[in-house]
Amino acid sequence: MKRWVWVLVGVWCGLCLVPAWTQDDPGADIEPDQVNLENLDQPLVGGASAATSTPDRKVEEPADPRLEEFIAKGRALFSEPKLGNGEKSCLSCHSDPVASLGGKIQTYPKYSKVAQTIINQVHQINLCLTKPMKGQALAADDERMTALIAYLVSLGRPE
Repeated sequence: MKRWVWVLVGVWCGLCLVPAWTQDDPGADIEPDQVNLENLDQPLVGGASAATSTPDRKVEEPADPRLEEFIAKGRALFSEPKLGNGEKSCLSCHSDPVASLGGKIQTYPKYSKVAQTIINQVHQINLCLTKPMKGQALAADDERMTALIAYLVSLGRPE
């Protein structure tokens, strides 16, 4: 029995590794004089402001106004008791959202003791909506769900 296992492992490794061995070196066709080492501190994309940045200053892209609208909508929904049975909002349990939830939504999917299975962000939000808030679950493609996720993700972003 052990011999068959080793044979199967060997065949599997051979099938996985042979394509990697046969690939060409990605930089093999570049001649040394084709590489410009003078502009390595410059970003690969961006406008004039990005090109004038210094290596010690981080270039930040402007936030998309549509995303900012969803974050604001999610922030409003977070304090809205109508998502539940009208008595509790998300803010009822998470009075300091940054302290209690900042960066946590990025850890999904993960195992949930309550659900006793692997869940994603949508499942976790729906667990909160249906259990403590006694409301209805939202569909994954519901605009309110997207807004809540956008807000929760924004809690983990550096200022």
